[in-house]
Amino acid sequence: MRHILICGIESLLGSHLAGHCLRTTDDRIFYRFGISEKLPEKQICELVCQAACQSGEIKALRPEELTNRLLWLDQDLDIHQDGQISKTIDEVWYCADGMSGGDSIEIEGLISACAARGAKEFNYVRFEEENCGTVQAKEEVSDYLISQWCMSHDVGYRIFRTPLLPGNVQSRQAASRFSRFLLVLHSFKQEIEERCPQYFDFHALRCLVQEGAAVNLITAAQASESLLRVAHTNGTINSSFSAVNPQDTPVWSLCERIGVAYGLGLLPVRDFGALNAIDRVFHERTEGGFGFLPGTAPPPGYFQADSAQLDEDTQIAIFESIRRSQDDAAKARKRRVANLPARLREKTISINGTELNYYVGGSGAQSVVLLNALGQKMECWHRLIDELAENYTVITWEPRGTASPPPPFGLADQVNDLDAILQQEVVEKCHLVGWCTGAKVAIDFYLRRPSVVTSMAFLNSTFKCDGSPEELDSPYERNMESLCRMLVRKPVMAASVMKNLQSPPEQDELEFLNGPATEDLSVSVLSLMNINLRSYVVAPFKTEATTANYAHQLVDFWSHDSRGKASEVQIPVLLMAAEYDQVAAPASSEIAAGRFPNARYIFVKGATHYCLYDRADFVADLLRKFFADPEELPVALRAQEAMAQA
Repeated sequence: MRHILICGIESLLGSHLAGHCLRTTDDRIFYRFGISEKLPEKQICELVCQAACQSGEIKALRPEELTNRLLWLDQDLDIHQDGQISKTIDEVWYCADGMSGGDSIEIEGLISACAARGAKEFNYVRFEEENCGTVQAKEEVSDYLISQWCMSHDVGYRIFRTPLLPGNVQSRQAASRFSRFLLVLHSFKQEIEERCPQYFDFHALRCLVQEGAAVNLITAAQASESLLRVAHTNGTINSSFSAVNPQDTPVWSLCERIGVAYGLGLLPVRDFGALNAIDRVFHERTEGGFGFLPGTAPPPGYFQADSAQLDEDTQIAIFESIRRSQDDAAKARKRRVANLPARLREKTISINGTELNYYVGGSGAQSVVLLNALGQKMECWHRLIDELAENYTVITWEPRGTASPPPPFGLADQVNDLDAILQQEVVEKCHLVGWCTGAKVAIDFYLRRPSVVTSMAFLNSTFKCDGSPEELDSPYERNMESLCRMLVRKPVMAASVMKNLQSPPEQDELEFLNGPATEDLSVSVLSLMNINLRSYVVAPFKTEATTANYAHQLVDFWSHDSRGKASEVQIPVLLMAAEYDQVAAPASSEIAAGRFPNARYIFVKGATHYCLYDRADFVADLLRKFFADPEELPVALRAQEAMAQA
């Protein structure tokens, strides 16, 4: 029994290499992928089992059957499972990505460590992805370094290149740009349909492509079988090889086939000016559409991958399989979020004779406190809580004062609630995350107890205050100010105000969509609220009493100038604004960011006031990076126009 180490960045190909070895040999597989979002070992095992059963002739393998043959390694090449320690490695497969080719220090150290454990063969695999000339320059350097490192440790090497590998992946950090394109397509379609369910029934999604662009595709299963066949052939050591499909696919045809699989029109265009607002958001999230596709001339030393030819029906079937896997993952997330309330620990605290229920989720070492908007329920936070509870202890509650207790219940009372909860939970340090009006609560609490707060993040915040410049207020804020001040003066108007605010004007969606996909139409769709939230956001206007209480709360809220206190905040602050925020003006957060001594400002294109719900995964990733080390955020995320990352 040989010991094979399969590791690197591109876990899609890695799982198929492992699966093929498990299916066709009695080798023991050591598996290690140093990606930023490492999948749980159980999930990795399931992926490898799926790859091992790629052939319908092979009996399904259960994860428990592989306990002694599929072992997860940590970064020091130590094996996790007790009693399964091995000091020898016979062969190594390193699966790089198409962008960096892998970390040179990591690869050199890996070769050295494996050589010390007896490894005699090092196989380096990288897929083509960039502009052909740029990649060739990088590859020549990479090939030379790998050959030198291997020869210095008396290890034989093979260097493989593959074309793009379509396949199911769940982590954007662990995927090729083509796989990420499909991930973004799936999530973006869902995001638009949650705002306007029938948009793609009427309009195509345009994608920018180059004139005459074509792509060479093989599956991860085909690539793994071909690479292993070459590696097991005599006389292939210390050589380079490239696997190719004998037939390229024109990108225009590829778009049509992907569109069929994903249930929308994916229309390739050559002119950036042909993209509307929705198309441009998709273009940026996919890092330029299909602009990353390489040239198609066969490289030197290429060989045809086994059974590599993929006709139209086969390609559609592959993309449908990927989409179904993405559907399943999305449904699993939806079920998990739906069950979130049952997973939260409900607690009660008595403050000034009245009880407040709050909720705690997760069990991470660091505490994250979520400060909700005035009058809002927790549903807007559920997706983000589900994400954050994997890494942190999350504390949150529904702000008081709208339903009960009766007014006056102002900003100072909200700060008192926060203070009391943290003391009851014995929280000595925490990150504060405020949405909308929650930013002012966070700032005032920090000024009261600065030693407790590690950092603050403000999502789609409103800093409106008495006398603030009109251009920093959204039309919604100006309208609400007029209504609330009138209601404070004339409480008898509560019924009329409640009726106007309780049910936003309905729009005939079919009439709305039955026209050309103009810029105005796309902007209108991007500006819509998520249909899942429409019944929750009107909670402050449930009754005449709540409507009147909410008006008093906002008038009190506007009497506090948090922007004027920004210079006193000495901890890191992150401000996130959204392009189509109809509630809090993005300019308000941008101006505020310039007043905090240590701030980052993120402007998210295509997003609304409810970005924390629409794009919970993106917001959670951003918060994790910020909490871990604000200084490590990419420069683009500190600029006012941090679009590409958003």
